[in-house]
Formats: sequence, structure tokens, C-alpha cells
Amino acid sequence: MRLTALLDTLTTEGGSGPWTTTSATPPVTARPASTGTQRAATQPRTTERLAESAEFDRLLAEVLPCRTNDPELWFAERARDVEQAKALCQDCPLRAGCLAGAIEREEPWGVWGGEVFVDGAVVARKRGRGRPSKAELLERAAEAEAAAQAASAVA
Repeated sequence: MRLTALLDTLTTEGGSGPWTTTSATPPVTARPASTGTQRAATQPRTTERLAESAEFDRLLAEVLPCRTNDPELWFAERARDVEQAKALCQDCPLRAGCLAGAIEREEPWGVWGGEVFVDGAVVARKRGRGRPSKAELLERAAEAEAAAQAASAVA
């Protein structure tokens, strides 16, 4: 089973919705309830599917940083925490799909696929609440001065 198809079947986690796939994999749909021997025949499949789903969740939790770390980190207010979440996303195997899904859904905020979203758009850096600290202003001024010196050295 493809990863995206399996993720679409996991509705108990409360995700943002199914991922779109480009493959010809048919969507998983619920079957109508049956009676008698048919119900007995489908019961092991349902139990087997739940066991596979639980095993998949366990394996996924070991690989994905958003499942192994504090979920609040991806929706933090402090810029330092947001940068930490972005750094954790760099090695994630689902990074590209996560980012594409977030862009498609126009996620209102948070870190998705290693990028920061604010008001449904990707931004380079999350600005903290209130006025910037003096240290941050001095750091930006030093970066601008270093860039100006490098540009004048090249010219």
C-alpha cells in the first residue's frame, strides 16, 4: 500500500485532510455493512487492517520529527522554537509532501515541510510578537554592514 493512501485512511489522528496523489491508486472507501457469513469473513480483515494501521503509526512515529517531538514546537510563538522545528524538518522523509500539502491547503500558520507559514503564505522568518529586541536589531545591522562591505570589496 502506498504511504499516502495509508495516511488517508488514518482519520483518527485528526489531520488536515487527505493528501492528493498522482497515482492510479483507488481511494479507500468504506464498505456497506453485511450480514451473516459475509460479516464473519470481513471481521478478520478489519482487525488485520487495524493492526497494520497501528504498526504503521508506530513506525511513522519513529521516523517523523513531528511525531517524536512536542507538537507545540511546530506552532510556537518564539522565533527560536520555530527555527528548531525547521531544523528538525530538514531530515524528514515526508518533507516535500508535507510542504506541498500545506501550500495547497493554505495552512494559516506553523512550520510545515521545513517552512514557516503565516496567514497561509510561506515566510522566510517568523517575527516574534511585539517590538524586535535591541540585540536582534544590532544583529541585523551587523549583517547588513557585512553585506555592504562584501559588495564594496567586489566592486
